[in-house]
Amino acid sequence: MSRYFPLLVFLLVGSIGLATTIVVYRAEEAAEQARFEALADDTVDRIGERLRRSLALLRATNAYFTTSRGSVSRQDFISYVDGLEIEQRFDGLQGLGFARFLPAGQERDVEAELERNYDWAIKAWPETDQDRRAVIVLLEPHNFRNEAALGYDMFSEPLRRRAMQTAIETGQDTASAPVSLVQEVTSVKQAGFLVYTPLYRSGTGIAYRAEPIGFVYAAFRAGDFHQAALERPDQLPLVVETRDTTDGQSELLFHSEGYDEMSASSSFTVERKIPIAGRSWTITAHETQAFFDASRYWRTTVLGAIFLLLSAALAAVARLQARAMEAAREIQVLTEKAVEEKDLLLHETKHRIKNSITRILAMARQTALNSETLEDFSRSFEARMQAMANAQDLLTRSGHRNPDLETLLRGELQQVFGDHIADGAVDGPAVELGDTAIQALGLTFHELATNALKYGGVSGPGGSLKVSWELINDGDHLSLEWIEERPEAAPDAEPDVAESTGRKGFGTRLIDASIKLELGGTIERAFSASRSRIFISIPLAEPAEEAG
Repeated sequence: MSRYFPLLVFLLVGSIGLATTIVVYRAEEAAEQARFEALADDTVDRIGERLRRSLALLRATNAYFTTSRGSVSRQDFISYVDGLEIEQRFDGLQGLGFARFLPAGQERDVEAELERNYDWAIKAWPETDQDRRAVIVLLEPHNFRNEAALGYDMFSEPLRRRAMQTAIETGQDTASAPVSLVQEVTSVKQAGFLVYTPLYRSGTGIAYRAEPIGFVYAAFRAGDFHQAALERPDQLPLVVETRDTTDGQSELLFHSEGYDEMSASSSFTVERKIPIAGRSWTITAHETQAFFDASRYWRTTVLGAIFLLLSAALAAVARLQARAMEAAREIQVLTEKAVEEKDLLLHETKHRIKNSITRILAMARQTALNSETLEDFSRSFEARMQAMANAQDLLTRSGHRNPDLETLLRGELQQVFGDHIADGAVDGPAVELGDTAIQALGLTFHELATNALKYGGVSGPGGSLKVSWELINDGDHLSLEWIEERPEAAPDAEPDVAESTGRKGFGTRLIDASIKLELGGTIERAFSASRSRIFISIPLAEPAEEAG
């Protein structure tokens, strides 16, 4: 658990820091949202204020026509409009005008009025199937766009006609749905809208259900109108889209340049509805890059960095403390292990010395019983002691790595035969041996090699020795085959060859004790006049040694 403590500290402190940072971030986001909503509301207010001013101008114009009983000369109207400074103060308001409302078939009267006003013949247009006409007879300020609209019958177009009919029914200012103004005579066109207010004869009006003599109206280019609201007195850091959403419809009036790109990637959106002379507009705003301050999230950044550093520092301190405690525990474990290993080593050394002494005494007694002279005893006993010494020396030189079977076997064969062993006489995979197996197999190989040299005719003409082994049972057992080949007339084929008669010498008993008793294995022998075969099988897991 202690190894994960620094990570837990880092995660705990980091989680607290993350939660705090998220709270601060959301607070800053809320503040940014509130700031953007204030800007969007200011934009909507600008648009609404410009519309209110324009509608006030329209009502004033209606009052002007009313006092003149609907008969205003062009010169008087020019003077009136010039005083309003429309082109300087009312961007987007294309013009103020008057449309004469009359039954179809009386176009000659309005055409005469147009000719009196503008000194040239202007026809009422276009042709219509309606029983009423609303022909434009005055439109100022005079410019090439407004000139193109003179004589136009607005009642002939459905959207304009619907707005005028509503104005007649309500007696109120009424805006049209988005339309294309007849003033759009250039290649760059904008959507537009018109606002109508009916003009009645003096003493009549909607209360009398009288028909108006005409309409005082204002024509707006929506693009210019919105740009003026967004750019003056300063450029707002947002883009807007305005749609006419009356009666569930949604028709585009205006959207800022780049609106589609900005809306696809914006963080903030504000939508407002405003009433426009009987209609409803929906204005949607999104922020631009100019809205964002590069340092707007500095609190979040600083707080997040502080908590990250704090988490890392506390985790590092916890890690250092855990390492110190772990080092102390390791020292304690190593000390205890060293004491245990020392006791085990002393016990094992004592045990091995006792076993070696017992083995030496047994070899001494048996060698003495089987030796006819002191010289025979000395030679046999010394050879067997040398085999034990070789095995012990192999264990010592191997260090911490277990000795190899082939190394042990070649050492014993070389001690007995010298360099007279053929290259292919020893063959088998690498097998690591334990301490007990090294001692037991070392004596076994020595006895077998000595018998082969003395009695098997291996070193004579036509004689050979072949030792091979393999691992069986998934590597748990070692299977070794010792084969001596000799001439059939070998005269000295004793004493192991004679074992077929049932007599066993000390060497045979020593081999059996090493393989069967010490290693828990089996040994099989087969002899003929020309061949001796010895098959040894032992488990590689050493049997537990008795203590003491």
